[in-house]
Amino acid sequence: MAAIDYNLLRPLRALLEERSVTRAAERMHVSQPSMSLALARLRTHYEDPLLARHGNHYELTPLGERLLEALPQAIIEVEQVLGLQPRFDPVTSTRTFSIAGVDYAIARIAPALSRIVEREAPNVRFEFPAADGRLVNGAPDSLRTIDGAILPHGYLVDQLHLDFEPEAWVCIVDAVSGVGERASADELLTRPWVQTLPARDGITPARQQLQFRGIDISVVAATPNFFVVPSLIIGTDRVAIVPEGFARMAVRTEPRLRLVLLPLDLDPIRDAFWWHIDRKHDAGHIWLRSILKRFARSHLNS
Repeated sequence: MAAIDYNLLRPLRALLEERSVTRAAERMHVSQPSMSLALARLRTHYEDPLLARHGNHYELTPLGERLLEALPQAIIEVEQVLGLQPRFDPVTSTRTFSIAGVDYAIARIAPALSRIVEREAPNVRFEFPAADGRLVNGAPDSLRTIDGAILPHGYLVDQLHLDFEPEAWVCIVDAVSGVGERASADELLTRPWVQTLPARDGITPARQQLQFRGIDISVVAATPNFFVVPSLIIGTDRVAIVPEGFARMAVRTEPRLRLVLLPLDLDPIRDAFWWHIDRKHDAGHIWLRSILKRFARSHLNS
């Protein structure tokens, strides 16, 4: 098998996803003869047709199916490797950093990142994909596809990380639900609960601590998005346990909510920025970590 031109990876993905030379050419903004030539080269390399005609359409061969499954992550990793530089100049860089996290975690860091980037790295960009069960369950390999993830301790182990300031757990309820600001444990634990994590993705660190103490709660609604929680609380007798920073943000935004101090001594939530060891000596990533360290210090001292 001859060495492949890495410039063929994106045409290969387009061909396999579109299952059409014409549509792949349009997607890649090249001529149809150019895309046909790329397909011929790929067929020669793999010694496989990749696309096989069935009637008036094409279907993927078994090898084509396997390639399509592996290509997205492979392209990301190749581009990350080829993009590594011995030096990183934030002033001139056009690099895009990808940081996964739940919506509240991103909202917590995004303002500081935006201010710093606007002053120091005007052409640097950020992407914020969701941190979901696939990322957690696929770690550490899944961390190779992004620059890092913001997750609480307890989901990842033995990975490089930068700790942020811990936050206490508190509850939010509807202001007219009959629960005071200092409710008893029974008042809260006997109510229906909203969980900030889909059941298929496991349980939250707070609920895990409750279970360790032999306390179970009745979860009637779940969402991976913190900013959806208020809509699941307002007008109900439900309760949700959330980081204090989010609760104060939610109460300021929605007066119909009330923050309730948790009458249980739970360990605080300890968010951290986690990254794969492959990023350890990446000059751009070192700069990113320095920015996040500044964020962590500023919040620790605020």
